[in-house]
Amino acid sequence: MLKILRMFVFVLPLLMVSGVSTAETSNEMIIEKASPLGFDETVDRIKSNAKALGWKVPGKWKHDFQKNLMKVTDEDIGKNIVFSMCEPWAAVKLLKHDKYKKFLSMMPCSFAVYEQSDGKVYVSFMNIQLMGQMYKGEAAIEELVNELGPQMVKMVDFN
Repeated sequence: MLKILRMFVFVLPLLMVSGVSTAETSNEMIIEKASPLGFDETVDRIKSNAKALGWKVPGKWKHDFQKNLMKVTDEDIGKNIVFSMCEPWAAVKLLKHDKYKKFLSMMPCSFAVYEQSDGKVYVSFMNIQLMGQMYKGEAAIEELVNELGPQMVKMVDFN
């Protein structure tokens, strides 16, 4: 047992330093995950996973920064789309209280799908569980992030 504990104490810092983490344990505010799928397939899978979890994914809630920035700057930032979605029942539970209306500026939840210069497709989204740690003791916030955080991670499950 002592040998296993020593090994754990030695290996854990190495893993932390090397940046090994998953979306579930990320300590970064923005989680990025490589997708094994193509661009359109990645977008479709995330939306499908979200709908299966009861989230609403309005077609109008999307932005193409490649197209929009090209119009203004003539610079091509690469293929991307940012789309937003909402779990309406969780949102209502929180937003019916005046003290939580300030969180409207962070809603709805957004996911970005983009190609990097290596040609691979990536997804990024906010780590709401980490954000929720800033509001320890706020039961409504803790409940929301503990419910929705794992769902957001499931949305980017490409298996």
